[in-house]
Amino acid sequence: MELTYPLISCICITNNRPSLLKRAIYCFELQNYPNKELVISYQKKDTKSRLIIETAKQNEALKILQIERPVTDSLGEARNHAVYKCTGDFVCMWDDDDWHHTSRLSYQFNSLRAISQYYQASVLSRILLYDTTTKKAYCSFSYTWDGTILCRKEILLQNQYASRDRGEDTHVITFLSARKLLYKIEDVPFLYIYVYHGENTWNYAHFENFMNKSQLLDEQTTIGIRKVLNDQI
Repeated sequence: MELTYPLISCICITNNRPSLLKRAIYCFELQNYPNKELVISYQKKDTKSRLIIETAKQNEALKILQIERPVTDSLGEARNHAVYKCTGDFVCMWDDDDWHHTSRLSYQFNSLRAISQYYQASVLSRILLYDTTTKKAYCSFSYTWDGTILCRKEILLQNQYASRDRGEDTHVITFLSARKLLYKIEDVPFLYIYVYHGENTWNYAHFENFMNKSQLLDEQTTIGIRKVLNDQI
């Protein structure tokens, strides 16, 4: 029987970070999952992002949904609006800060489909961390990394993100976990690199707390991670 691949909408909330947005679009373009769209939300005054998006849309192979949002919208409100406007059966958060392996969508979706129809969402519980200030890389401890969620759209419509700029996704994860709807993928940290660059939503102390609990990677591996990030920015 031929497998079907439902549309996955990747939600990218950006704000005047052109080089990071370019990398996020590039990572999306390279995804080997066959049925996907990229939903990019940017503030109305952010002309740099608008230009990058309109340039990317010239590639007819890419499906990009462009959303201009009010400057006053919180991160949570921007996520909710993007989820509402997207057309996918599934939604995947696609932070512009970070790097996404070419198999991220396909691995997360196929893992979810293979386990049980009962699960409605998946997250990566181990990822890679990279600190641009120290040039060091880490393999994370086991944790529910909220930013890696892939979830059925109908669930996120019923359980929206909080209307704030930090911790907006906590209750979504709590809801899914409490009802045993969230599948945690443990052993593929290479699918996602969480990057600290100095303008993240959370400050350095927050990121440093993660690093202190994680495993420092050797120099050769770190050089490889640095090259991947630099080649796509």
